Amino acid sequence: PLSAAELKKLDTAQGSKVDEIPIHRGRNLLSAVAPPPHNNNSHRCRIPKEYRLSKHPTSPTYLASFHSGGKIISTLAQALTGIATTNQVNYARRRTDHSVLFETHYPLHGALQLQDDEHFRGAILLLRNPITAILASFNAFYARQYHYLIDIRAPSEDWIRYRDSAQFAAQVKLYENFVIYWMNKYKRNRQDLLLITYEGLTGGRGAIFTKQIGNFLDKSEGITIIDPDSIPCIWEKYVHDKWYPDDGGGGGGGDNDASSTTSTTRSFQERSDDRPLTKDQLRMVSRMLQSLNDRYGSDDQFSTIMNSYMNSLYDYSEVA
Repeated sequence: PLSAAELKKLDTAQGSKVDEIPIHRGRNLLSAVAPPPHNNNSHRCRIPKEYRLSKHPTSPTYLASFHSGGKIISTLAQALTGIATTNQVNYARRRTDHSVLFETHYPLHGALQLQDDEHFRGAILLLRNPITAILASFNAFYARQYHYLIDIRAPSEDWIRYRDSAQFAAQVKLYENFVIYWMNKYKRNRQDLLLITYEGLTGGRGAIFTKQIGNFLDKSEGITIIDPDSIPCIWEKYVHDKWYPDDGGGGGGGDNDASSTTSTTRSFQERSDDRPLTKDQLRMVSRMLQSLNDRYGSDDQFSTIMNSYMNSLYDYSEVA
């Protein structure tokens, strides 16, 4: 288990002193903490019963995610502000100008690029270990292909066929281009870009990163966090209770709602032994991460995240 000193350093993984965080081979420190106990005061949470577009114009924020994971932040943002999010499915200029977030996967194929975004507050870039991100994407593709109503864990043999095809290398390149686009977009205005990791947000210290999201959104025009004191229990309700098994050792926090998708992606991270990569594939991912680190290594927070991902690659080796 992590020591108290390591946990203290871990709390700053997405803060200003990220260079102090130790990196251990085969262990991702952005998620290597135990879940906190349930909040017995959760009934005191101030959570809106419904989310609506603001009656007044807002300065929305991009929520950029590679294929998946953004729904968690979208849900948290709505609970924190009471203002609805928008995406390219329900996109309209008026709706965007009255929303808290605009969800996007741009520049991935099929994603909508907004031509006029001067009124945007900035962007939240959700980073995720590229291997688990690609796994989650493949899982969702498999579910759609066979008409499942919820995400399921695709069979191992289907994954192996996919990873050995040209598609895997293509996804690795798409991941790199996705990160480059958003890092470059806010290169001159780094204060307008908030980096959040999927592993950190869904890990035991996720409430800390939820507070960062709240603080970032609270600086947007026309957007106010309803109750900052409710941030920990909002995270617990929408992330913790859906992510970790209940105290009785049962399943997650739901039947066929968002918890089903969450528990699926969680299983990818826990059971990487039957989702291995070859040495050549690991080298491919490692070179891509190193290239991103070389390009943006002066950003301490970004560099810490990339190093954490590189050090976790050992977990996916066929000879682990």
